[in-house]
Amino acid sequence: MKTVLAALLVLLAIGSHPPAAQQTFTISTSYQNFLSNAEGTGMLDLVLVEAFRRIGVRAQIVYTPTGQSLHDVNAGILDAEINRIAGMEAQFPNLRRLDEPNMTMDFVAFSSRPIGIGGWESIRDLDIGLVRGWKILEENTADFPHVTRLPTERELFTMLAKGRIDVALYDKLTGYAVIKDLGYDQLYHLEPPLERRDMYLYVNKKHEALVEKLSVSLRAMKQDGSYGRIVDAVLAEYGIALR
Repeated sequence: MKTVLAALLVLLAIGSHPPAAQQTFTISTSYQNFLSNAEGTGMLDLVLVEAFRRIGVRAQIVYTPTGQSLHDVNAGILDAEINRIAGMEAQFPNLRRLDEPNMTMDFVAFSSRPIGIGGWESIRDLDIGLVRGWKILEENTADFPHVTRLPTERELFTMLAKGRIDVALYDKLTGYAVIKDLGYDQLYHLEPPLERRDMYLYVNKKHEALVEKLSVSLRAMKQDGSYGRIVDAVLAEYGIALR
């Protein structure tokens, strides 16, 4: 884990009680960036592990491909899905959503050139790329004629940089992390956002009793400043700056 983040977690733990329960709760992530990753050092990883710790549960981040993640949590193979929009329980009836959001995402179109946009319909006739399994992006472009679905964000932004698509649809914050990592300085997001949505943790229904406790725990972290300290430290550590 990064040195700054490790020190931050030590500070967060000062004065709090160790977990009373030894249950290991598995949180599925399909990200591989500063937001969340297989190493568990992402912004949401640190926030949620701390939220669980405060209610006496040891949580572990487990990487799962995007298309498989929700299915595994719905089936009870894994315990939670890290970051999805509201309404996923309609498709996956065994999921239960926290009331308190993890974060708010701006879903935007990235491009290498100026394009005037204003909502989903304004990009209908463009050559569009998105990462397979991002439900909000797939659902809003389901009947668009020129949509390419890629397995990873690296392939998505590489296609955009090579001019093979007009726009890449992604979350604004994590999109800039990918762009920085790949060194594609010519790419930037278009305004306004296509959609702005709160994002939530989902748990399998067998853990329904934890939903309210976790919501309260997450809300308390925002109120006492620990949530903001984690976010600020991760963004600084990864050198993430929005244009």
